[in-house]
Amino acid sequence: MLIPLLGILRGQDWKLMLLTGLALAFAVIPEELPIVITMVLGLGSYKLSKGRFLIKQLRTTEALGNATVIVTDKTGTITAGHMKIAATYPTDAAPTLVRAALACASDYAVTPVDNVIRERAKELGFSQVSQTLLRERDRAAGKKTRATIRRDGSTSTLYRSGAPEEVFAACAGVPAEALAELERQTRAGRRVIAVATRPLTPEQLEQPFDQLETSMSFCGLITFEDSPRDGVKETIATMAGAGIRTIMVTGDHLQTAAFIANQVGINAARIVSGDEMDKLSDEALRQAVREVSVFARTTPEHKYRIVKALQDNHEVVAVTGDGINDVLALKGADIGIAMGLKGFESRAFFDNLSKGMRYYLAIKLALVLIFLLPVIVGIPMPFAPIQIILLELFMDLAASAGFTAEPKERNITTRKPRDPRLNVFNNNAILDIVFKAIVLFAAVTGVYLYASAHTGNLAEAQTYAFAAWIIGHIVLAFISRSDKDLVVAAGVFSNRVITLWALLAVVVLFVGIYVPVVANLLKLAPVDLPTLLIEFVVVIVVLLLVEAKKLISGGAGITDTTH
Repeated sequence: MLIPLLGILRGQDWKLMLLTGLALAFAVIPEELPIVITMVLGLGSYKLSKGRFLIKQLRTTEALGNATVIVTDKTGTITAGHMKIAATYPTDAAPTLVRAALACASDYAVTPVDNVIRERAKELGFSQVSQTLLRERDRAAGKKTRATIRRDGSTSTLYRSGAPEEVFAACAGVPAEALAELERQTRAGRRVIAVATRPLTPEQLEQPFDQLETSMSFCGLITFEDSPRDGVKETIATMAGAGIRTIMVTGDHLQTAAFIANQVGINAARIVSGDEMDKLSDEALRQAVREVSVFARTTPEHKYRIVKALQDNHEVVAVTGDGINDVLALKGADIGIAMGLKGFESRAFFDNLSKGMRYYLAIKLALVLIFLLPVIVGIPMPFAPIQIILLELFMDLAASAGFTAEPKERNITTRKPRDPRLNVFNNNAILDIVFKAIVLFAAVTGVYLYASAHTGNLAEAQTYAFAAWIIGHIVLAFISRSDKDLVVAAGVFSNRVITLWALLAVVVLFVGIYVPVVANLLKLAPVDLPTLLIEFVVVIVVLLLVEAKKLISGGAGITDTTH
């Protein structure tokens, strides 16, 4: 609105100014920006799906790459999930222990331990429980054990299995050898459950479990082995190098958790148990999660509190889990991951989105500046309205979309996460957009003013300006592919989409200038080819100021590790 108004006030043709204003509105209003954003995130989600990673919401694609903390379960996530029974105590009581543990297993919430118990039961010749289930208590209300009441004829029995310390507390007595065995197995990183039973009278069948789970008979211990998953230690180390903490939260014994954590490189110098967490205020827990990376003997509620405490510390939390117990934490996290991790892919998506948006808006601002100067000084416009429309239809969206194919930055696994409170359009982004726009404006306007003074022909001057704009577009796209690395370090032709777009743009430019039918349609004039090529060199040299800015800022080069 401002440019045509100024033009009319300075005596230029009002019809031309009106057409120019409409063409500029068509070109400058960034209506394609939602398309660019959706395209980057959509293609990113599609790429992740090829790695068997399903994205539920598009915005998660960006958030995942910005995670600062990963809260992960142990079993099936850090470990391989190929659990097997490694030992029993007493050694010769395996059938009795497996039968009792199977009687205590749930029929609807099957855990990895339940699966292993069922497999061993089949090997021993009893694939299912013969007793009738009367009642059951799951691991609710903060308990780390499960209990069932089953009837076999006229006999009813209470079964309890789970965390040894809870089972021990419900037993009339536990052999010292059992305590020593528990110590040995947990120190070796193995998971241990204890099993106990108690016969019940008919009068006791309806009593609360809390009253019944006392004076039980200790049956023994079942030890499970589940080794760390291949590559987990290296992945955790890579995450640490990228400034991402890994916190392990497990329901297992503290010593089991410590052994596995040390094997995969998670700091287990201090471990907080679920019982300790119950005594911590929210403020104390917020302090604890800054220092502690292993939490053991936890419940789903504990895991949820850990996630919330981290978020209160302004962390972006990704939670991985594979069981129903993880639902609370998965729902409360910034990113809930039902197994898998592709955070660095998501960092690349955000990088490319940011680069594409900065480039796109720099082009828009440069176009405004290119038209603002002529109306202020009272000279003809550098482009005809039809040329502006062509630029909008062909150049901006196509170039911005090309950033979706940009390869990952070389420092993507070593730089720290982006501050989640930092807006995409922060001060640095705005300065970058303005600087690129001014450089492009200077290159095109300089060519236009020089051509106007030396040719005396408006059509030729506009043709030179139009060609300068096209070449400037192309060069700025290549330069904008990295905010830190020089284009030669990033690989001039490593982005095939932008390379093909650039070649097509050059072909269209020469067709528009030197094919008479097209030239007449686009209001272009056949100009001297050597002069045109010299102009290209001048535009490229001017735009290399953007590359020089990278050198001056100290971030450019092949060994860049900052962002």
